[in-house]
Amino acid sequence: MTVIRSLFNSKASFKQQLLMLFFASLTCLAITTSTITAWQTSIELRKSTIETGLQISNNLADRLILALLTASKENAHGAITNTLGFKSVDSISVYKDDASLLVYNSKNESKASVLVPNTELTSSQLYQETELTWTFFAPVKYIEETDDMELIEPAANSQKEQILGYVLVKYNKQALHAIQRSIVINNIVIAGVLSLLLLLLMLWVLNRLTTPLLRLSQTMAQARDSGHYTNADVCGPLEIRQMAGIYNQMMTTLGNQNLALEKSHDTLETEVTSRTKELVVARDAALTASRLKSEFLANISHELRTPLQAIIGYTDLVREDLELECMTVQAEDLNKSIRSAHVLLALINNILDLAKIEAGKMELNVKSVDIKQLIDETIETIKPMADANENQLLIENTIEQRILNLDRQKVMQILLNLLSNACKFTAKGRITFTVYNDDKFLYLSIADTGVGIPKDKLEFIFDKFTQIDGSQTRKFEGTGLGMAITQKFCALMLGELTIDSELTVGTTVKVIIPIN
Repeated sequence: MTVIRSLFNSKASFKQQLLMLFFASLTCLAITTSTITAWQTSIELRKSTIETGLQISNNLADRLILALLTASKENAHGAITNTLGFKSVDSISVYKDDASLLVYNSKNESKASVLVPNTELTSSQLYQETELTWTFFAPVKYIEETDDMELIEPAANSQKEQILGYVLVKYNKQALHAIQRSIVINNIVIAGVLSLLLLLLMLWVLNRLTTPLLRLSQTMAQARDSGHYTNADVCGPLEIRQMAGIYNQMMTTLGNQNLALEKSHDTLETEVTSRTKELVVARDAALTASRLKSEFLANISHELRTPLQAIIGYTDLVREDLELECMTVQAEDLNKSIRSAHVLLALINNILDLAKIEAGKMELNVKSVDIKQLIDETIETIKPMADANENQLLIENTIEQRILNLDRQKVMQILLNLLSNACKFTAKGRITFTVYNDDKFLYLSIADTGVGIPKDKLEFIFDKFTQIDGSQTRKFEGTGLGMAITQKFCALMLGELTIDSELTVGTTVKVIIPIN
């Protein structure tokens, strides 16, 4: 949790956050891959060890035929001794065909095993398994050949198979466990070294990518502190070169304006009329610079959104892999990271939407919209927010015409902004969402029983970056852009937005949107 909080701490640099995210993702991937590889290798090693144990048991059974035919312990001594020479063989039990014990020998000189062989088994197999040992079973078979004297050809003989007894070989798992531990440790060490090497490579790459951006930031700070219009070096990736180029254009424009103002100031007393005209030109240039700033923010929306969306996408992929590996704790941590990233993306979208509106680049996309589906999607998004504060969400939908001509995205954004505000400022209360229409307008109403807004604060509710409680100790968080964007969207669609609120009683917001 500490690592996750530090990863998305606003005080950490972009390079540090990206580096930490890359390292965490790579480490999880490397450990997961190493674990799977070690697990598969252990399974194959176990199969191979079992096959070896079965082979040892079969070889011992073949060498005990004479001992069981003669019921002689001395004849079995050599074969048993050789078999006990294998490091992992702990003990050997030899039984007659009536399941009575003929010979038992063990490395630790323990008593004979009480395990009795199943006389119904006719083939070698793994008979019993415990945490520390395997017990392999093998029947001792004797094939007796008899000549058929009635046939002329001597090759025509009949064979009769007889089971003389049984062998139980106890096989120790210590060597297998040691090898498995060695495989796991080696894989983890290799994964750690590989992660460290890739981290160093990523650090080198990030330094190459972020150094031009850091230089651009330092140049901007220098221009701010000194008042000189210093141009930035145009270098680095394409996006940073574009930002540096636009910044240089802005500095050139501002420098020219400053020179013009200085020249006008020198001749102010003697050329009042001329100075007035120059001030008008300077004002227009300043407005142009402001418009260029808004256009600049609107034009780089792709460059701001794309890296964050990539981070969300790759983090979601890692989360799915963790869920498949049943690593629920780590997956929940990544879910928190994804939710924080979505909050940041929503903040960027709000700022860029506002910039587009101010730059005059926000356009309507009017088309046929299934209003019922739009409302259902909105309620599905808002329901968790209402449940979080134990609010009761009531829907009064009396839509007469299901298909309406609207800008779907902006209408949904209006609903999300208003409903999320109602959920945020209401606790254990009631939120009533009413929607209906006639031939010309779509009517939306959202009424809550929340904290309400003082009458003297209502006039500031649509100001950008402004909240009712602007203190650092305020209870409710936010950027103060939601209502400003909502009002501008309503104005863009030629609609109306009104608010009626009373402190500690609640707030009612009404929106009227033309549908044609």
